[in-house]
Amino acid sequence: MARLTENRVVKLWERVAGSGKELLTIDRSPVRVLYPGRHSDIPGADFQDAVVEIGGRVERGNIEVHVREEDWRTHGHHRDPSYNGVVLHVVMWRGGLELTPLENGGRVPVVALDGQGGGRASGGRPRSPGLPCGGRRGREAIVAIVDCAGDARFGERVATFTGELKGADIGQGLYAGIMGALGYSRNQVPFRAVAERVPLAALEQATGGEDEGETLAGLEALLLGTAGFLPSQRAAASAELDPWVEAVETAWRSRGPPASGRLPWSLFRVRPSNHPARRLAGMARLLRRFRQTGLLPGLASVVENADEHDPGASLMVAADGYWADHFDLGGECAGLERYLIGRSRAGEIAVNVVLPFAAALGQATSRGGLARRAMDLYADQPPAAENAVGRHMRLQLGLKPPAVNTARRQQGLLHLYKRYCTQGRCAECELGG
Repeated sequence: MARLTENRVVKLWERVAGSGKELLTIDRSPVRVLYPGRHSDIPGADFQDAVVEIGGRVERGNIEVHVREEDWRTHGHHRDPSYNGVVLHVVMWRGGLELTPLENGGRVPVVALDGQGGGRASGGRPRSPGLPCGGRRGREAIVAIVDCAGDARFGERVATFTGELKGADIGQGLYAGIMGALGYSRNQVPFRAVAERVPLAALEQATGGEDEGETLAGLEALLLGTAGFLPSQRAAASAELDPWVEAVETAWRSRGPPASGRLPWSLFRVRPSNHPARRLAGMARLLRRFRQTGLLPGLASVVENADEHDPGASLMVAADGYWADHFDLGGECAGLERYLIGRSRAGEIAVNVVLPFAAALGQATSRGGLARRAMDLYADQPPAAENAVGRHMRLQLGLKPPAVNTARRQQGLLHLYKRYCTQGRCAECELGG
């Protein structure tokens, strides 16, 4: 008999989780899977964003699957904080414990599949196990619902920015939003912290110099120094610096030491081309690009005068000079992407930040043309590269890639996932009827 692998147990769990049947933990608590979650694409548990009812209490979090209960400790998960979000430990065969220990001192229940009547694991994967997504609706009806969800997500972002427009510096909200988008999901928090520690007003004040090189070095110094990425801020700083790095260090020294502590950067398995230092260098060049008008008026003008349907093109930043072959200050690397902010990321910034901000600004300042243009551009934006959540939702709804042919539909899938799927609210979702 072939050895039972963890991958086979994962497939068996998908089948059991999708069956809708009530399960029992080892300590005899009833378990219902309200949403099975999605396969993880980052270090940590096997399934993210699951919703389970355990002993009558709804838990939202991650699910980890093993062949044997003791594999949890063998793999070192009890010492790994990335597993603290686990709410259910699924195994094929139980061991000696009724609860699984987490790194933070918590304990989670265990479901042993052996003896629960799950059947054999099949090689296939159902479209939406145990979920009513789509029902008997056809493709056109499903994508119409997804489009409406995309509009709802855009409306929520407009409302968020409308609230920020009431502040003293309305451009700060736009800048902070762009910084958060540059951080992807893993580094949004430290990117936004940099935006708070070095506000837009301070950066735009630094763009007033006549020498473009000095201006850029000053902007990089403010952003990279605040982020803690300068060689002088690291224990292993090299004595010999590239002339550009020295220029940035000199600009930082003239500004003075940072006022706050270290930021929680997540650099594990980050591709060199996506290193936060490169994104911050891209932001410095974006600020320099709009130094004559300022970031807010400049991007509002981009929306009003966008060529065809591509405002994201004005947000792309080429990797020139030092950054053509460096992923960090001192980190040389061949084969890097040619852009610090490429087309895909620029498009996502346009969809998630610039266009809803422009719509909010237009509505708040009675510039109806700006608000309408922003909404029209959003509806026509091409899709970005498909991410893990988008692919998961597309498969869950039984849609083929050509059906998700706009950024609006990608945003709709994300809205449905966050608003309904990860909350276990299938009964309230229009696709669940």
